[in-house]
Amino acid sequence: MRVSRPLALTAGVTVAGVVASLIPATAPSARDIDVPTDGADPNGYVIAQHDPTTVFEPPPGVIGGNATVEAFDAVDADGLPVRRVQMTWQSNEDVAAADSEASMVLSDDGGYTFPSGLNTDTGAGWFSKLRDGSLIGVEFIPRRVVDEHTVELIARRSTDNGSTWKDLPSTFTTDLSFDGSKFDRGIRVHRDIFYAGDGALLMTYYTTYAGDPGYRTELARSTDGGATWNRYATVAQFTDGRTMGESGIERAANGDLVAVHRTGIPGGANFGPLYVNRSSDDGRTWTRPEPLQLTTASGEPAPATGVMPVLRLLPNGIMTLTFGRPDNWIAISPDGLGHSFEQAQTTYVNHPRVNAAFQRNHGSSGNGAHAVVAANRVMIVGDNCAPSWGCPETDAGFTVDGEYRVWKKFVDVVGPNVGKIDLLGKVEAGTVTIDTNMTHTPPKLPETSRLGAIDGSTDWASAAMFRSVRGEGVYTVHLDREYTLNQIGLALQYGAPGAARVEVSADGASWTEVVDTGTITSYTQTYYPVSDVRARHVRVTVADTDPQGPEFLGELELYSTTDSFENDPVGQVPRGYTSAIGATVTDFDVDDSRHVMRLADAWTDKIATARWVSDPADEQTLAFRVNSIGYARGFAFTTMGSTDDDSEVPAYHLNIGADGSIGWYSYETNTWTKIAPAGSAPQRAWHDLRVEAALDGAEVFLGGESVGTVEPSTPGLTALTGHQFSSSGTPSQYDHFLIDDVEQS
Repeated sequence: MRVSRPLALTAGVTVAGVVASLIPATAPSARDIDVPTDGADPNGYVIAQHDPTTVFEPPPGVIGGNATVEAFDAVDADGLPVRRVQMTWQSNEDVAAADSEASMVLSDDGGYTFPSGLNTDTGAGWFSKLRDGSLIGVEFIPRRVVDEHTVELIARRSTDNGSTWKDLPSTFTTDLSFDGSKFDRGIRVHRDIFYAGDGALLMTYYTTYAGDPGYRTELARSTDGGATWNRYATVAQFTDGRTMGESGIERAANGDLVAVHRTGIPGGANFGPLYVNRSSDDGRTWTRPEPLQLTTASGEPAPATGVMPVLRLLPNGIMTLTFGRPDNWIAISPDGLGHSFEQAQTTYVNHPRVNAAFQRNHGSSGNGAHAVVAANRVMIVGDNCAPSWGCPETDAGFTVDGEYRVWKKFVDVVGPNVGKIDLLGKVEAGTVTIDTNMTHTPPKLPETSRLGAIDGSTDWASAAMFRSVRGEGVYTVHLDREYTLNQIGLALQYGAPGAARVEVSADGASWTEVVDTGTITSYTQTYYPVSDVRARHVRVTVADTDPQGPEFLGELELYSTTDSFENDPVGQVPRGYTSAIGATVTDFDVDDSRHVMRLADAWTDKIATARWVSDPADEQTLAFRVNSIGYARGFAFTTMGSTDDDSEVPAYHLNIGADGSIGWYSYETNTWTKIAPAGSAPQRAWHDLRVEAALDGAEVFLGGESVGTVEPSTPGLTALTGHQFSSSGTPSQYDHFLIDDVEQS
């Protein structure tokens, strides 16, 4: 709601009484892919956005904006890993001297829903999880200036994962002198609180000291858990005629610290191009700030300005950057080092359509944040209208509207290889088991457990831990079947030297070493290619460099030649598939693998289909799992090929009939022949199918048993060139299939 002055948000306002709150995030459904669409590169880096949904829409006269978000590891009532998401926003005007009026909501399902109700006693600011299991939060604006060197901060601590908070007396002291004529209340805490390598806490802030032409960004250091902070280092100061403030800092994949800064000109524009610099000595010294190297996904010029930069390093090794103004943006650094960022794209746009130049920055403030909620997913938050100034009554024609609203959206950020095995999903389903001596769980860190090594997080405590001073940590995964592994992801103890060996076995008795990390220091996963090795069992042996210390396995990922869709963006055409209609990756209606392909036919004039093209071969085996969950309809699975006359023909056209039979089609006679009787593959059950094809014939298997051999559906084959999944026919509607674990060799 556009207002000139905010009204107080009373304790009686709860999420339950808010319009359009608690809506789970949604991605496009299969019916939205209604024209032939190609999936992204299976060996590339991909950003895929879900639609935004509203978390908070206040009643008239109440501000809601400047949203922030953090996520921390926790466990649910059954002891299973979860990411607890903590989202806050402000209800005060966005002016320098305003005291904070803030609200917080919590999610225990990775940010899908926020059923906690509003907590208006938490304050806004920045939050971090400490190594004793508690959370600390420090507000953006201090309570008061004590003297020219010291401010009293507004800080809180929670010992129940953010449900309740207690005040934490806290001060910041500098050896320089604040310039009170240029800066109200000494400093602005912004925005990251994190651990140094020696176990001290570091906190980013910006300020203006006596003699400074404008803002500088610095680090404060605390050795008592945030009770007292002292000036530690200058991160960035006046450079190229620009001030440096409102900075985001993250640790890179190699352990460097990377900082991205909002810039401004004293007496001029208060925001300009983003700058970046880095530290290789844990924040003590920093390189000269330089303009951020940024390219867009569209190829258009990158935005020339930015505010509120936030950096995060994902467990898959990709670094993400969000920023705004105008609009809201995300970009990635695929190597996790933060030297440059690419694929920049808008995540939310709201501004007046009829505008003077200055009004282009109205609407959404561009102030937002993002948090890591899965190994390959972040949740972005932001606002529709900047508090107090974003949507005045004198603006009109907004691209969304001129009302206060706080939103969220999921963004999937994936790297190469579509063969990720869902270890946690399979453990939860009981199809994969773990044997390990890495079972120690500290009382206040329940996320440290045997499942901590496969939970999709590389945060410090999210690990499997072996505490004995003698021996090595051994972590053995017994898979649900034999796979051909081609890549292994590993993270060891966060920020400490360690080493690991990975061995594989087909029978559990004879083992072959495939990875020896040597001594490494992990901040995210490192991916090790392996040479297509067959394995039913995988054993990781961890030996940290300190023989008296505990050993950690921070994360383990296994990749195979089986396309599991686990490393595919939800709601998108599966990577590598082409000419798809009605084919998307989904994360519901699933089995022990939490991503599958959904093939849904919503039309009477189209066939739902997805095609995988491969290099020509004389022999080809296609194996997959399928489940028909809609009306009784036929499902076609086709080995594609070529002839002297045509480069793309159905070499072996087969189907599961509406009656559960298995059929083969001849294009010479235009007839179907049943090779397995009705009821062989009934609906609403998963079935394993395999087609072993050559140029002159193919054998078809159901559940590992041969159901027959067939001739080519199209005579005169010269090569086999991939496969295709399809619904039963053009007039047919409501065909609905789930497909998983596709392997073509």
